[in-house]
Amino acid sequence: MKYGYIYKTTNLINGKIYIGQHKATEFDTKYKGSGVVLKEAFKKYGKENFKREILRLCFTINQLNGYETYYIIKLKAMDSSIGYNMMLGGV
Repeated sequence: MKYGYIYKTTNLINGKIYIGQHKATEFDTKYKGSGVVLKEAFKKYGKENFKREILRLCFTINQLNGYETYYIIKLKAMDSSIGYNMMLGGV
């Protein structure tokens, strides 16, 4: 049984990304993220202009936190020209 997943939400208009974690045993098709800057982007561009994909399934909280940080760094999601992440995550 999985503990949660790491996802990437992409703005289909400007290409910016958000990396996040979601603790759930089932895939929530409506959930696209909850970051502060991401929520502002939803208001500006419309939530329908964002797509979300699963990057990694996780089986423990340590995996969830570790992989969130890993993907934020790897994909440079804290660079404001690339992404919406404000922190490294992993909490």
